[in-house]
Amino acid sequence: MSVVEEILKSGSVAVYLQRNYEVIRQVVAESLASRGFILEPLSKATSRDWVKKLLWTALPERIMEGSGAFIYVPPGVKIHAPLTLCFVVSKGSQKVHNVVVIDRGSEVTLTSACSSVGSGTVHEGYTEVFLGYGAKLHYFMSHSWMRETEVVAESGIVAEENSSFDYLYTCLRAPATISSATRARLKRGASASLSTIYVASPNSKSKLGSSIVLAEEGSTGEISSRVVAGRGSYVSLPAEIEAGAPDTRGHIECRSLQVAPDAYVETIPVLRSLSGGSQLTHEAAIGKISDEELGYLMSKGFTEEEATTLLVRGFLELGVKKVPEPLKPQVEALARLLARKAIG
Repeated sequence: MSVVEEILKSGSVAVYLQRNYEVIRQVVAESLASRGFILEPLSKATSRDWVKKLLWTALPERIMEGSGAFIYVPPGVKIHAPLTLCFVVSKGSQKVHNVVVIDRGSEVTLTSACSSVGSGTVHEGYTEVFLGYGAKLHYFMSHSWMRETEVVAESGIVAEENSSFDYLYTCLRAPATISSATRARLKRGASASLSTIYVASPNSKSKLGSSIVLAEEGSTGEISSRVVAGRGSYVSLPAEIEAGAPDTRGHIECRSLQVAPDAYVETIPVLRSLSGGSQLTHEAAIGKISDEELGYLMSKGFTEEEATTLLVRGFLELGVKKVPEPLKPQVEALARLLARKAIG
């Protein structure tokens, strides 16, 4: 079953499915539509002046057609079932621009799935997220790519006062090359958690970047990653937190596991304080599977492959601990699949 099919099984109350540049499915529960919730193609949404003014204010501007989805959640709406965006590329290149607006005091879970089903394809995805005062967004992005696909994925988040953004990125099947970057800018009292769980494909090249700007007092941010690097893979993990105001806190934790002698991993944590009164910390570690732990499991009757899978799964699942409750079932299932693929 594909990652798209898995996401669609999650009981979503709103679904947007796009194949190449054609919208295949667009469904919104009546209970949401009646309250002013909007899910539609971005090309239609830009007929509203206020939407047009938001474009490329959370990310550097790109020259591209308005292909992608627009989501608007009105003030004070709590949506417990997930909203779902799915994008599939089957030929040539696909460029997607999504805009998500969560208004004042609303709380939403959003899942986004991207995949390729053809060889020699290119996917570029750009997502801009705007959180109003006190809004909360739990955002789970999952990718699954054919080996030959080239991928660029960028997300920009603007979080207003006292808002909260929890983000998790996973990749079930990594492509030959991927460059991703997630950037969050936090205002007074806002918080953000940016997490990555990733298994690099053999002989692939991956750059997975995250950055948070603590722009105003009381804002807090955390960046965490759990990465497994297999045979011949190259993985770069730049992570940056900048404190631009006092009474701000930030933490970076990057942990990687090399399961092949020719895997290359680099962690690049950067902390920058522009104002006294901030507290910034980081931890970074690159390791291998412990011979002692492997030997212990094998002494209990596990084969070497089974024991290695268990250890990799345990390493990955530690990254799930801080995932919001609405997302944990999906993420735990993906961690089990990733552990098997990591030693395949």
